Amino acid sequence: MRHPYQKFIQMEVIGLVLSFLCGITALITGWIILLFVAVYLLVVSIVCDAIILMQTRRQSEAMKQAIRAFVLFLLITSMFFQL
Repeated sequence: MRHPYQKFIQMEVIGLVLSFLCGITALITGWIILLFVAVYLLVVSIVCDAIILMQTRRQSEAMKQAIRAFVLFLLITSMFFQL
């Protein structure tokens, strides 16, 4: 039997792993665009965590994660347009 939120859990883990790999690659190669991709993947992971928390009736934790994702998204997007 599969977990009801298995797709969100998989997306969260895949986002974290890809974010880690993009971040390491960005540090080695010096490509700033990969650093932005890594942080956007991290935002996707945080949003998936917020969705899981929302579905498991932990509303306050879900809102905190959603706000974190939103602030990080705004920060990285503003930094992207400053370049």
